[in-house]
Amino acid sequence: MSSLFMSLIFSLPLMTQPLSLGMNLVFLVTISSVLTATQISSWHAYSLFLIYVGGLLVMFAYVAALIPNNLFKGFSMVLTFILLMMMFIAVISLFTTPDSFFLQINISLSSESWKNLLSPIYLTSSKSFFILLFLAIALFMNLLAVVKICFYQQGPLRPFN
Repeated sequence: MSSLFMSLIFSLPLMTQPLSLGMNLVFLVTISSVLTATQISSWHAYSLFLIYVGGLLVMFAYVAALIPNNLFKGFSMVLTFILLMMMFIAVISLFTTPDSFFLQINISLSSESWKNLLSPIYLTSSKSFFILLFLAIALFMNLLAVVKICFYQQGPLRPFN
């Protein structure tokens, strides 16, 4: 799952259309939410998913207001082949490695540590400081991406006549 996540991150600079960038971000946030929910806490995953989806809705509104109906240009055949091979290798590596992520999930629902992870107080504890810091940095990077996509130099969304 992490190799699929990394291949999606490395494909971000290749995105030229807002639609492809948005779909890539949706896949990234879904994978990161699943990883966060299974490894850290479901509260973090819920907040991460809701914040990212809210940011993507704002980005979609800006893009829909600024960009006319452009045709979606596809990738070249070489780039498509490389991305498909990276995703295929990522999926194969999930199920073939002996220390696979899916084989390591061994949490008992009755354990006390699992109940502590589900409490909302854990969300703001000192142990989860770096996760909240990562969330803030990721949101800042999304803000920069939205500003870059929305042609900041050309003025407001709707010019006044």
